[in-house]
Amino acid sequence: MELIKKRFGWLLIAGTLAALLLVPFAFLLGAIGKAEPAVWQHVKETVLGNYLLNTLLLILATGVATCFLGTTMAVLVSLFSFPGKRFFSVALLLPLALPTYIAGYAFSGLTSYTGPIHLIGRAFGYDGVHADIMNAAGLIFVLSVALYPYVFATVRVALQSRYNSYLESGQSLGMSFKARFFRVLLPLMGPAIAGGVFLVMMEVLNDYGAMKYFGIPTFTMGIFNTWFGMGDLGSAVRLALMLFALVGVLSALERWYTRRFRVVESTRSRKTQTIQLRGVRATIATLSASLIFIIGFVAPCSYLVWLLVDAPFTQVLKEWPNLAKNSFLSALAGAVLILAVVLITQFVRLLLRSKIGFAIGKSISIGYSIPGAIIAVGVLLFSSFIDTRLTPSLALTGSMIMLVFAYTIRFSGVAYQPLHAESEKRSARLFEAAQSLQISTQRIFRQIYLPISSPGIRLAAILVIIDVLKELPLTLILRPFNFSTLATKAFEYADDEMLARAALPALSVIAVGLIPVLLLHRLLRN
Repeated sequence: MELIKKRFGWLLIAGTLAALLLVPFAFLLGAIGKAEPAVWQHVKETVLGNYLLNTLLLILATGVATCFLGTTMAVLVSLFSFPGKRFFSVALLLPLALPTYIAGYAFSGLTSYTGPIHLIGRAFGYDGVHADIMNAAGLIFVLSVALYPYVFATVRVALQSRYNSYLESGQSLGMSFKARFFRVLLPLMGPAIAGGVFLVMMEVLNDYGAMKYFGIPTFTMGIFNTWFGMGDLGSAVRLALMLFALVGVLSALERWYTRRFRVVESTRSRKTQTIQLRGVRATIATLSASLIFIIGFVAPCSYLVWLLVDAPFTQVLKEWPNLAKNSFLSALAGAVLILAVVLITQFVRLLLRSKIGFAIGKSISIGYSIPGAIIAVGVLLFSSFIDTRLTPSLALTGSMIMLVFAYTIRFSGVAYQPLHAESEKRSARLFEAAQSLQISTQRIFRQIYLPISSPGIRLAAILVIIDVLKELPLTLILRPFNFSTLATKAFEYADDEMLARAALPALSVIAVGLIPVLLLHRLLRN
């Protein structure tokens, strides 16, 4: 308690920053009763049921599909040796760089009547080589091949953990490999699989671009339609809070499962040993991994490159520098503010080592599990409140300040993870020793905390910049007038069926997204 009083100034700053990030959610709660009765009645009677059913269908079907794909590929790469294994350990992560809405445009074009698959088939005398995927099943397919790496990555981490002793114990009891896998290893992987599937479901709930393009009404689309189409922000807020409740239910289920089935790793274990595949089995393994990689990454990217050849280069190249500048400046501003907030709150947590410090440090990560559309609505209500009372005009609403503020709410959790992990490597005695020497808190922050956190700061900055560059629904709602980024322009062109013009900004987003994917592979390898 004495330490808290002594460092009250730092605690006040950290608490204020954390509270400020939570203020928009309070405005969401306050706007529940402001819905137009006629509009809300219409929404309840006509579309609310479809929003709920479609949202549940997409998260459940995509969760099952990514669970199968991600787990199968992770087991293949982690437990077996076959030709191309080292390549596929990286390649199967690459679809993470492909935003779902861009994947949707690409697969729609690939399978259309005017797409390359049909043109190649017609060249060989087959006129019916195309498919209509502009439906719920097609959207589930697109989401699954784009999002399975979340499960793939989490299961790989689990398989690289120390589970080998359990497999050895099963073998010593005379169990076959099949029995050891299903009765020993699969239950051990349960929490990792659940964590990966939860991340997939959060991505599906946050998605707007793919849902809009495929015309599947979900809660995220409903928020946009009710707000901009019907002009009723109050009803949009109610939909946002329903979506928030769904996120809370999924989060509670995931935490319940991972805590109930937490795995205690054996201290005797060694790295999980692999089984060498030969002959037909090795060929099947290589072909299976190749097929997933080609469908999930090579095919959509190749189609975008194919479109780029026919794009109006004069127009595309003329606008690209401005789009890239807007994207990187907004991402850089977001990263600076996010790092400042996270560093201060984590420093206070480490400095005080108290429940209140821990609560402040943890609270800033809440926004990452909340869809961007919900955050955007709360931020808009907050900025409108300030404008109507403190400023003579709409100075904040539709400004870069509020857009960057929204990025801070949404992505502080991204920076929290690497910085928290980096700080946990350091002994608390380091800060205790510094304080016992009567070193000022400012010097501890500048000369001790920042230098030892530099690896986490670099990783957090990269991850935040990439996530901001790819963010779509939040940017679409809060961006200033006549302000476009690579992500929003790719969405606008594709939504207007101008796919050739969408190719360059889409490929730019993918190229930037490859950076954290390669970093993720490096972390998994280590």
